[in-house]
Amino acid sequence: MARMSKLHLFDINIPGKITYKESEVFSAGSDPCVFDTEWGKVGLSICYDLRFAELALLMRQRGAKLLLYPGSFNLTTGPLHWELLLRGRALDTQCYVAGVSTARNKEDTTVYQAWGHSTLVDPFGKVLVKLNEDPGIEYCDMNFDYVDEVREQIPISKQKRNDIYELRDLKPRI
Repeated sequence: MARMSKLHLFDINIPGKITYKESEVFSAGSDPCVFDTEWGKVGLSICYDLRFAELALLMRQRGAKLLLYPGSFNLTTGPLHWELLLRGRALDTQCYVAGVSTARNKEDTTVYQAWGHSTLVDPFGKVLVKLNEDPGIEYCDMNFDYVDEVREQIPISKQKRNDIYELRDLKPRI
C-alpha cells in the first residue's frame, strides 16, 4: 500500500484569468511516493507537482518507470502546459508518464472547468494516448523493458554531471 501527499500547493495569480490559493486550505506533504507493483515501480504525484522536474527525477532515482499525475489543469494553463509538461517529464526521467485528468463539466458551466485531455507519454517523449475533454477510457500497453532500452540508448543518468549539481534524496529508500 502507498500513501501520497501533494507536495507543491497550487498558489497562482494570472490577472484577469485565474487566482487560486491551495495554501489557504491545504498543507503540503513532504515525502515523494514511489511504490511497487507486479510490473515495476510507479511514482505518484498530483496535478501541480507535474511542474517540478526535480520531483520527477527523484521518483526516477527511487526506481520509478511509470509516473502517474492525476490532475485537473484549468482552461488557462491546460491548453498551453499540460501535454508539454507531461512530455517534458517523460524526457527528463525516461519514464512512461500518465496525466489522468478529470473531464470537463459541459452541463454546468458555473463549476470549475477542467482542461481534460488525459494523456500517456512513452519514455522517448511520444504521445501514445490522448483523450479530449469528455469522459472516456483508453487502453494502452506499456513495456517497462522499453524504459531500460531508452535509458541505455541515451544514458542521461550515467552522463549527469554530479560534480556540478546533484539531486539529493533526503529520505533515501532501501
